[in-house]
Amino acid sequence: MPITLVTGPANAGKAEVVMDAARRYLAHGREPLLIVPRSADVEHYLRELAGERVAMGIRVVRFSELIDETVGRAGATEAVLGGLARERVIATLAARRAGAGVGSGLVRALGELFEELQVRRVSPARLAAALRAGLGAEADALGVDLIGIYGDYHATLARLGRHDAEQRALRALDALRERPSLWGSTPVLIYGFDDLTRLQLDAIETLGRVVDVEVTVSLAYEAGRTAFAGRASTFQALAPLAAEHRVLAARADYYAEGSRSALAHLERSLFEPAARRVDPAQVVELLQGGGERAELELIAQRVGELLERGMPAHEIAVIVRRPQLSAGLVAEVFGAAAIPFAMPTRRPFGDSAVGRALLGLLCCVPGPDGAPTGTAADLFAWLRAPGQLKHLELVDSLELTVRRNGLTAAQARARWEERHWRLEAIDHLADAQRRGPGALIERAARELEWIFSAPRRGRASVLGEGEMDEARALAGGRRALAELRDLSRLAAEAVPDSAAELAQALAGVEVYAGELPGPGAVAVLDPLSLRARRVRALFASGLQEGVFPEHARPQPLLSEQQRSRIAVASGLRLGEPEDVLASERYLLYAVLSRPQERLALSWHESDDDGGPLSRSLFVDDVCDLFDERLERERARRALGAVDRLEGETPTVAVAPGGLRDERVLAELRARVWSASSIERWVGCPVAWFVDRLLDPASFEPDAEPLARGGLAHAALKDTLEGLRHETGSAKLSPANLELARALLARALAENEPRHPLSVIAERRVAVRRSLHADLERYLEHAAALDGPLAPGELELGFGFTGEDEHSEASELPAFELGGGVLMRGRIDRIDVEPGGDAVVIDYKASSAPPGARWLKGRQLQVALYMQAARQLLGLHVIGGLYQPLSGKALQARGAMSVDEPPLECKANDLYESDELEELLDAVLDTARAAAAEAASGALEPRPATCAFRGGCKYPTICRCER
Repeated sequence: MPITLVTGPANAGKAEVVMDAARRYLAHGREPLLIVPRSADVEHYLRELAGERVAMGIRVVRFSELIDETVGRAGATEAVLGGLARERVIATLAARRAGAGVGSGLVRALGELFEELQVRRVSPARLAAALRAGLGAEADALGVDLIGIYGDYHATLARLGRHDAEQRALRALDALRERPSLWGSTPVLIYGFDDLTRLQLDAIETLGRVVDVEVTVSLAYEAGRTAFAGRASTFQALAPLAAEHRVLAARADYYAEGSRSALAHLERSLFEPAARRVDPAQVVELLQGGGERAELELIAQRVGELLERGMPAHEIAVIVRRPQLSAGLVAEVFGAAAIPFAMPTRRPFGDSAVGRALLGLLCCVPGPDGAPTGTAADLFAWLRAPGQLKHLELVDSLELTVRRNGLTAAQARARWEERHWRLEAIDHLADAQRRGPGALIERAARELEWIFSAPRRGRASVLGEGEMDEARALAGGRRALAELRDLSRLAAEAVPDSAAELAQALAGVEVYAGELPGPGAVAVLDPLSLRARRVRALFASGLQEGVFPEHARPQPLLSEQQRSRIAVASGLRLGEPEDVLASERYLLYAVLSRPQERLALSWHESDDDGGPLSRSLFVDDVCDLFDERLERERARRALGAVDRLEGETPTVAVAPGGLRDERVLAELRARVWSASSIERWVGCPVAWFVDRLLDPASFEPDAEPLARGGLAHAALKDTLEGLRHETGSAKLSPANLELARALLARALAENEPRHPLSVIAERRVAVRRSLHADLERYLEHAAALDGPLAPGELELGFGFTGEDEHSEASELPAFELGGGVLMRGRIDRIDVEPGGDAVVIDYKASSAPPGARWLKGRQLQVALYMQAARQLLGLHVIGGLYQPLSGKALQARGAMSVDEPPLECKANDLYESDELEELLDAVLDTARAAAAEAASGALEPRPATCAFRGGCKYPTICRCER
C-alpha cells in the first residue's frame, strides 16, 4: 500500500518534497508522472523542470490525462460519447419525456447528475429504489422524470454501443484492479490539489492500494486551522489510504526577507481568532476603484511600477474571479498601459471570428418550412469574417441601409445580391438541410474550414500568436461537428435537423482562448489556477461581496433536504455536503499565501451604472491582521477618472481644452456649415463633436419624429407643386382644399418608401394615420388664411455639391456668412407676394418660437435662411416664421417687419425695420463666432444647454463638472 500523503500549510515546501521524489525515481531509471491541476501548471512545471535539467524523464499532465493513461494501459477500446453528443442525447430524452423542448440549464443539470450517478456506480434500478424510498410519491412530482430519463439514458448508450466518459474511466480502473500488471511500475506524483473528486480518489486508491504503484499525494492541509476547515473532508478521505503521512511545518524562508514579517503573519493568522496586528510594511496594500475599470487601472499602474523596477513579468500574477466576464476589459486596460499579459480562459465558440461567422451563416438559412430564422446581423457576422471580402465597406454600406430602413435578413440578402453577387453558400446549406442532418453537418464542417482558411489561403504562413485563438476555435468546432456527425449515424433523432438548431447547438460549445502564462507575460488567472505555483507579486482583484466569497448555489433537480432524505432512507448519498463559506475561506487562503514579496487586494465600489457595491468581508478579515496604516493608506481611483496613467497611450484626438489634431482642425476650417449644426455647436461644442463629427448615430434608423418630419416635408412639397401644376398657383384656399387633400394622400403614399416612418412594421400604420391627420389639419388652417402671400420656392437647396449621397447638387452656391464661413441648407418654403416682398417659412413639428427667443433658445435657422435668401436670390425678405404642423396652435411665429405685414401676426412677432436687422445681425454674429470657435478647436463643455431641458447628454464622454 505505497501511498504517501504529504500535508502542510501553503509555505511548507511540499513542492520540494514532490520534486525530490521525482529526482529519486529518475536516478533509479524510473520515469514518474507528475499530476497538476491546470494546463497553466503543466507549462509552468515543464519550464521549471527544464531549468533543473530533469524534464526529459518526467511527464507533467493533468488528472484527466492520468485517467486517459489508465484507459490506454487497461486496453479499453470502447467508443465514447463526446460531451456535445451526450448533451444532445440527454436533451432528446428529456424532451421526449416532457413532451416539449427543454432548456439548456436543465440539460446541463441532468448531465452533472448523471456524471455523479455513473461515478458512484448507481444503476437506474438503484436510483429508482432510492428516490421512492426517500421521497415516496414526491419522486413522481419532481417536475422532471429523473427515473425515466436516467433509465432511457442507460438504454440509449447500450443501443448506440457507446460509453460515456465516466463509464470508460471506471471500466479502465476495474481492468487495472483485475490485472495490476497492466499499469507497470510508473510512479505517480500528485501536486497542487486541495480537493479531489470521487473519481480522482478512486484512481488514487486503485493505483496505490490495488496496483501497488508508488503514489505521492501532496495536500495543503493543517489540522486545527480555520482556513483549512473547507478541506478537512478531502484529508479524511485520503488519510486511511496512506501508508505514510508526512506532516510538514510552515517555513518562513518561503517569503523574501523584506516581506517575511507581513506575509508570514498573514499566512499563519488569517481567519484565526485574536490574531495580533502588525505593520503591513508596504508589502500588503489595498486598492479601491470607483468602478471595475478604475480598479484595473490601479492594478495596471502598480504592475507597471514593478516591471520598471526590474521584476520579471512572469513573476507577477493578477487574480480575476470570473476571467470569461472580465477578459475584454482586462485586455483593454492592460493593453493601454503596455503591460504584457497572458490570460487563459474558456469562451463560447461564437465569440471567435470563425465561430461567429459560421453561426451567422447557419442562421441565414431558411428553416425546413422556408421560414426565416436569423436576422440581418447574422448575415453581417458572416460577411465580415476575415478573408470573406476584400472591401468591408460594402458590408458597412449594406448595414447602414438595413438599419436605417429596418430590413429583414431576407431583404438584406436580396439587397446585397442586387448590388453585388449571389450568396451561394446559404443555398448550399439549405440544400444540405433538405438532404438530412448528416449532410447538413458535413456541409457546415466544410464551410467552417473555408471560413478559417479564407484569410490564409495561398500564404503557407505559420500561425502567429494572435491567430492561435482562431485555430483553437477551429479545432473545437471540428470536434463538435465530428461528434454530431458520428451521432447522426447512430441516432439521427438526437441531432439538429435544421441549420438554426445546429447553430444553437454549436453556440454552447466552449473553446480555449488566450495564451498560457509564460516568460515575459503577467499571468491573469482565476483563483483555482494559482494553487500549484508561487509568484513574487500578487494582485487579488474583484474582492466584492457575492463574488468572493460566492453565495451558495442551490442544488439543481434535487434540493439538499431531498438528498438528505434519500441518503437516510437508502444509503445513497448524492453530492457531498459542502460548507461554501469554509471552502471560500480556504480558496482565499490558498491565493493570498502564494506571493513571496508583494500582495495587493482590490475591489470597486460601484457598478457600470454607478450603483453602490460592497467590498468583500474577506478584506476586513485581512485588515484585522494589520494596523490602521493598511486602511489609511489604501490607494483610490475615482469612477470615470480620465487622468492618463503612466505609460498609457492616448487613443483620441481630443486633449484637455479642445481639439489639437491638425488634420481635424483643417477639416473644421474648410467646413461648410448647416444651420442645425451651428445651433448644435452653440448649445454645446462637445455634443456637436459627438453628434456631427464622430456621428455615432449614422448607422441607426432615424428616430420616428425625424422620419415623420422628413416625410411631411416631402409630401407638402409635392402637394403644393401639384397644386401649382393643376391651378397655376401653390396658394391654398377653400376652393382648392379638396384637391390639396387628394394630392396630399398621393404624395404621402409615393414618398413613404423613401422616408420609412418606423423600422417596426406594426407602428407604421399608426404613425402614418397620425401624420396624415395632422397635415390635413394644417392644409385646412392654411386655406383659411387671408393674405397676398403664395408659396414661391419649395425645398430650396443651396451650397450642396452632390458629394453627399443623400443630397443632390444644388444650383445655388453656399451662403457666405462673412469671415470665410460658408453655410449650406434647404429652405422649406419661401412665400412671396406680388409686390416682391418675401417671407421665409420653416416647418416645425409642434412648437414655434417667437423672434425674441431665437438667440436665447439657440434657434437660428430661420434668421440665417432669411439672410441666405437675400444674398442668393436677391429677394426683399421682410420676415421669417416657424410653421407648426401639429399641436393645438398652428399659427406661425417668428419675426416680421411691422411695415405692412402680409399676414396676421402676433404683436410680439412684429419688429421695426431697424430692430429686425439688429436681430438678424446678432444671429449672424453668433453663427460666425461658433464657426471661429470650431476652427480653433475650442471644445468647451456647456452642460447647462447640452441636452434637452439642460444637463450633459454624453457624461461618459465629456465627464464635465457643472
